Amino acid sequence: MGFSLFIGINGFGQGVHVYGRLKDTILNRNCGNATLSVLKKDSTLLGIARSDVGGYFAFAGGIPAGNYIIQVRQSEHDIYSKPLLVPDCAQYDLGLLFLSPRSDTLTAVTISGQSLRPKLKGDTLEYSTENIRLQPNAAVEELLRRLPGLEIAPDGTITYNGEKIQHLLVDGEDIFGSSPTLVTRNFDGSQVARVQILERRSNQAQFTGVDDGVRTKTLNLVLKESARNSYFGKVEAGGGDNGDYNLNAIGSLFTGKQQITILGLASNVGVMGVSNSSGGSSAGISVGNPEADALGASAGTGIPQLTAGGLHYANTWNGLVDHLSGNYQYGHLFTQPVTTTHTVQTLSDSVYIQDQVSRSTNIQNQHLGNMAFDYKLNASSSLRFSFNGSSTAGRNQFAASESSSFNGVPVNGTERTIQSQVDNHGLNGEIGWRISAAAKPARVFSIVAGMSKSDNVNTGYLYSNNRFFQPNGILQSSDTTDERKQISDHSASYTFNLAYTQPVWKDAILAANYRVIFTADKPLVATYSLGNGKYNVYIDSLSSQFEDRTLRTQSTLNLQGKIKQLTYVVGSDWITYGFQQKDILHDSTGRYRYDNLASHVMLTFMFDPHLGLQLGYSSLTQAPSLSQLEPVINNNDPLHISIGNPELKPGFIQNIGFNIRRISTWMLNLGFNIAILDNSISSKTSTDSLGRQITQPVNVDGGRFVQGNFAANRKILGVDFGFRASTSFTRTMNYVNSDLTGNNTYSNGAGISLGKYVIDEYSIRVSTNFAYLDQTSSINPATPLRYWTQQHSGSLSFFFVRQYEINSTFSYTWQEKTSTFPGNTSVLLWNNYISRNFLHDKLVLKAAINNLLNANAGISRMNTGNITTESSSNILGRYWMFSAIYHFDRQVNKKKIILGD
Repeated sequence: MGFSLFIGINGFGQGVHVYGRLKDTILNRNCGNATLSVLKKDSTLLGIARSDVGGYFAFAGGIPAGNYIIQVRQSEHDIYSKPLLVPDCAQYDLGLLFLSPRSDTLTAVTISGQSLRPKLKGDTLEYSTENIRLQPNAAVEELLRRLPGLEIAPDGTITYNGEKIQHLLVDGEDIFGSSPTLVTRNFDGSQVARVQILERRSNQAQFTGVDDGVRTKTLNLVLKESARNSYFGKVEAGGGDNGDYNLNAIGSLFTGKQQITILGLASNVGVMGVSNSSGGSSAGISVGNPEADALGASAGTGIPQLTAGGLHYANTWNGLVDHLSGNYQYGHLFTQPVTTTHTVQTLSDSVYIQDQVSRSTNIQNQHLGNMAFDYKLNASSSLRFSFNGSSTAGRNQFAASESSSFNGVPVNGTERTIQSQVDNHGLNGEIGWRISAAAKPARVFSIVAGMSKSDNVNTGYLYSNNRFFQPNGILQSSDTTDERKQISDHSASYTFNLAYTQPVWKDAILAANYRVIFTADKPLVATYSLGNGKYNVYIDSLSSQFEDRTLRTQSTLNLQGKIKQLTYVVGSDWITYGFQQKDILHDSTGRYRYDNLASHVMLTFMFDPHLGLQLGYSSLTQAPSLSQLEPVINNNDPLHISIGNPELKPGFIQNIGFNIRRISTWMLNLGFNIAILDNSISSKTSTDSLGRQITQPVNVDGGRFVQGNFAANRKILGVDFGFRASTSFTRTMNYVNSDLTGNNTYSNGAGISLGKYVIDEYSIRVSTNFAYLDQTSSINPATPLRYWTQQHSGSLSFFFVRQYEINSTFSYTWQEKTSTFPGNTSVLLWNNYISRNFLHDKLVLKAAINNLLNANAGISRMNTGNITTESSSNILGRYWMFSAIYHFDRQVNKKKIILGD
């Protein structure tokens, strides 16, 4: 090895000959002309060296053995600063040190896909997007599509190597806490400097420092400095044939660390966010779910008509230690879903088939609010306040027609209606105090106390006319259910959390946490039949009134820290659960208790900045819910009755997994997970000769889940190429009548994605996926279920004529026919638009035709145990939309406001 050496400073005698080499993490090139410094812990300078054109360096005169800090500075790269342990030896080779390019020093050119490979920083993946050139007004969604490994589904769902992004932040702040689509389809992509994908720890772990192992796949958009001192947004007005409309506006003001975002929208074309999506996709504002109706008075999502608004505020001050954030949302939702459901259930001597057509009208008004405030009292202690609240009022009307058969022979039919009124209110808050030792900042003591309260009332009417047939098709009998229902619960919960972290040796922390949760609840189910023209006859068998008390404690002990490239968390939780239930109607009391030890291990090893490995093990308790424990009969569907089981015990789940990522010429990701379920909570369903079913939760053993996935991405011949494959095996156990049944499901799938973007000319993206499912049930192995599915999507845009864009997108879903699903099903959604920019690209006029082929059903197929269900729901048909969109973007200056570039 050869190297050039420059004069260094040293005021000491002979030491260790320290040398190495510098490389760029992204372009893998040598880093010459960099200045390297070795410092004592008190910042005393021991030596200086400079790298040559090959990236080689050495410290003249030697460095004494000991613990130091090495710093590397080079104009085109971020400052490198790491601890340096020099051993007592003659020579010490540091090997390769990798420097990260500074995004603000890159040449302002269009970055090729090959140079868009991200870099690993621990468990965070980061793309530098500072100088990616986009079309005028391109949203963040268009930027993300350019990044290898990321895929955007037609409904806006973001996945990284097949894993769904669950949360999105802007400069670390949560904007509205809803679907990422609100940001990705409306924020300007040119304002984003970096895109980070991270495993976000829970809020409790961030505050206490005790790692609970909870991770959320999160995407964080780091804005450019210019965007942090500006206000920007857009206003859109669109109308079409048949009275269709889409009106929305969003505006944001970012000044330093302060964020303000306000939005409003009104649409009857299925838009659930400030976007141009169609066909019933959900995005953006989170409005209450009609399916949460306790009486089940919803037929699905349908085509939402939405009026909504929201306000977001966040700010940080006082040296970035005091922080306030809050969100408010209002939504009014009207929808009329129509759903057709075909259900196939495998029994020991037959196949039980149920067909249902349901429709409903659902109206909801909802208010949501949340706030968090972090306040630093002094250099060593801080407070945290948080609260969130919600208020939902719903009015629902439901009607369904259903028929059932054994092996094709009709056994029953029913006509059912439900009228329901829902009023739900909830409020919860927490206050936390944390203090750290001045000499040892990792020594932290914290206390968190919280309270929550909810009041949920559901009232309504149930009417059902049921008919039962003989094998020859002649009517055997019939009955009618005509009842008034009142379902409510009023609960209060109190929490107390005590945590302590203590450094035990270098980069290692012993963490302890004790948590207590006490809950008091008063669930009520009151059922009345018709008598003397009024619903005043109390039905004891369908009614209940309880007073529930639960006490849950969790004691956690962790060892967490870092050893060179290894980051680790090893710990255990001791959990106790006590439950007391008093039956007011029958004057009886039941008690329930369990204790459990749950362990967890999480290891992350960084071999180098391009290769990382993560291993994990966790065990957790599957506690039964209060509704599962309550021996209450639910007859909302009189032919499918459910009842609780007070004899339920907790289940136990063990999870083992690993994930390895390699970022080089190829971006590779390989993952594997296995889950073992013991005493898990499943179901026991009894079906009589007339097709009436009673389902009750029970404990079973033998559940398993195994999954593997692989993804690869790189640029080949100028085309962004991606490949993904997955395989899974699921074994579930449940009782069919008195028989314990094992259900084995194998699923295998693979697909590719292709993309190419040529600035000012065109953009094309295609994604395709094929999957095969094989399901057998031990209750009747002679009736397996096997079928293929396909999913394809694509987008083509032309911008070769200045200020014009022509776009066409499609999504296609196909499912193979089976013996019980007699026909292939397929849906092709095809949308097109042409747009023209005016006023320096600020104003956009657009003409769009959506669902050009007038597809009329959204189809899905779901497998659970020995039951397979295929459903289709109404979506928006073909419609035209003419829109005007105005984008604004202005820089904020202390003296004046000037028009941004």
